Amino acid sequence: DLPDSIQVGGRISPHTVWDYVEKIKASGTKEICVVRFTPVTEEDQISYALLFAYFSSRKRYGVAANNMKQVKDLYLIPLGSSDKVPHHLVPFDGPG
Repeated sequence: DLPDSIQVGGRISPHTVWDYVEKIKASGTKEICVVRFTPVTEEDQISYALLFAYFSSRKRYGVAANNMKQVKDLYLIPLGSSDKVPHHLVPFDGPG
């Protein structure tokens, strides 16, 4: 389970993330999970929009700072409503 809140610890270049993702996929021993966050309250919507604008304007992804035993790395990838899912993450397997 993910925590109730995710703390952002920094930002990272997309190139670095995609290099890492490709290595993970090639290993065959790790899983990659894709999670879509949706703000619920009006306050959440404002924070969500600000975070999206922050990373999008800098062309960076977020790095979560939470210490989760089951999750080694967690990246926040800002995708606009009309943006396609990055090709590194498709096709999806599973119920989603």
